Amino acid sequence: MANTCLYSLIKAADDSCQYAKDNCNDQTIFPFTHYYFCQLDENWVILILIAPFLFFILFNFLARTVDDYLSPAVTFIAEYFKMSQTFAGVTLIAFANGVPDFLCAVLASQDDDGILIAVGSIFGSGLFMTTIIVGAVILLSGVVKAEKVPFMRDIIFNGVAIVLLMIFAFIGQINHYMAIGFCSLYVIYIIVVLVNESSIKKKQRQDEIDSIEERKEQEEKKLLAQAEEGNQAIENADEELKKELAESIPESFKKPFGEMTFISKLKYVYITSLEFVRKITIPASNQEKYDKTYAAIHQLLCPIAMIALLGSFSMEIYDVKVWIILEVFGLLLFIYQLIFEIPIIILSIECVVCSIIWCKQVIQVLIDFILLIQTITGVSYSYLGMTFLAFGNSTCDFLVNTKLASIGYGLMAMTGCFSGTVFNMLCGFGGALVRLTAIEKYPGIVSFDLFRDAKSGSQTDIIITRMNNSIAYCVIIFSLMNIIMTCIVVITKKFKLTKNLAYYYFFIYSVFFIFITTLTIALSSIVSYLSEQ
Repeated sequence: MANTCLYSLIKAADDSCQYAKDNCNDQTIFPFTHYYFCQLDENWVILILIAPFLFFILFNFLARTVDDYLSPAVTFIAEYFKMSQTFAGVTLIAFANGVPDFLCAVLASQDDDGILIAVGSIFGSGLFMTTIIVGAVILLSGVVKAEKVPFMRDIIFNGVAIVLLMIFAFIGQINHYMAIGFCSLYVIYIIVVLVNESSIKKKQRQDEIDSIEERKEQEEKKLLAQAEEGNQAIENADEELKKELAESIPESFKKPFGEMTFISKLKYVYITSLEFVRKITIPASNQEKYDKTYAAIHQLLCPIAMIALLGSFSMEIYDVKVWIILEVFGLLLFIYQLIFEIPIIILSIECVVCSIIWCKQVIQVLIDFILLIQTITGVSYSYLGMTFLAFGNSTCDFLVNTKLASIGYGLMAMTGCFSGTVFNMLCGFGGALVRLTAIEKYPGIVSFDLFRDAKSGSQTDIIITRMNNSIAYCVIIFSLMNIIMTCIVVITKKFKLTKNLAYYYFFIYSVFFIFITTLTIALSSIVSYLSEQ
């Protein structure tokens, strides 16, 4: 993201490889730019061939981690604490889905240009969540009956967050207190959720008291009617599950390893090796996957594995390495697990933490690759953030929420979509602003001039600034329009979400994507023309 890491400057240098090594050091995990200009010698054909394979590996690993560990663990925690679908959606689901976006925004916001990546990523993924993912949830659920108060609450907080950011953009700058205040709105949001939940439970208890006799009679009749069907339903469910599991195993994997084709062997080694890595670094997500021996091994391996993933071996607390402290604590848990047993709820929480760390690292690699694409193409940071990065971040949200919808938690999934965007904006983007305004380079103030031209007199600089800003505020305006239209449509439908609404969401996002892509191509062409002149 540094101004010196530009394709034109790299090409103009006597030694492109050395220049890239000296000036393109923003990639945290994998230096894609260095490899492209040095090892690949700017061979774009190889890059095009590698890119799909890289995205497949990253998205596949992300998908399996979420589907096999994060989603079951979050569901188990919600059921363990007997949370309502609404409250679980705005807390656990929003947290599990939003942490990758939060980390992405914080990691990307290294300077003013990084804010544009954060804007594109947060609002791009938010728009994707409230259109494509909500539409998918509705299709999988059939019909979702939204609860009036929680739904309007999420819509209002989404709208307030977007309007506040538009006000910040008109002001042209954000200071440290504005950032903290914006981020703190999420605390108010949680308080409102708790008050709503308390009111709902109080009303439910009153309704139960008023109609207790009638309810008892109805329940007795239902129990008698369902008793005979219950055993048969369970047997059918077991058969369906066995059939589904059997069909999920590729036919090629059912053969002995020696009889597999070369491609099947590669797939088998890839899948089993990644599964082994996850199995020894991520604890069991629920009771069904619990294994006492593995649970003990996890206490020793997980701390050191997570520290290695985060690259935090040098971190210290009171001159003591953090990894040593965590490993000592893990050893104590290892001994405890062998003698007694760690409660499954603790292991599920560990599962969520470890899964999120894995997701964070995968997303960081995506960010590193996006920086290479930006360097080569010169495309707006905002556009790359709202496409590549937003799609990558939304993978977790898509998989978790559609999985929840498919197993009967449609309301929780839909609530998670809207509350997730609130979390992403207030905590994700707000956290990025707090971080950026707190570092020494920006003493309490960060530029946020989305509606102003560059101060430079250069026509090219002005056009580049307009390109970045226009794409950024376009996604903000589209997000606000989508929230307003959602509010109007859902109220008109009396909070009953049907398949027609899902198709409407798909159409809205398609229009947005085509519009923003066309705008980006047009503005990029103008910038290229001016640069050549």
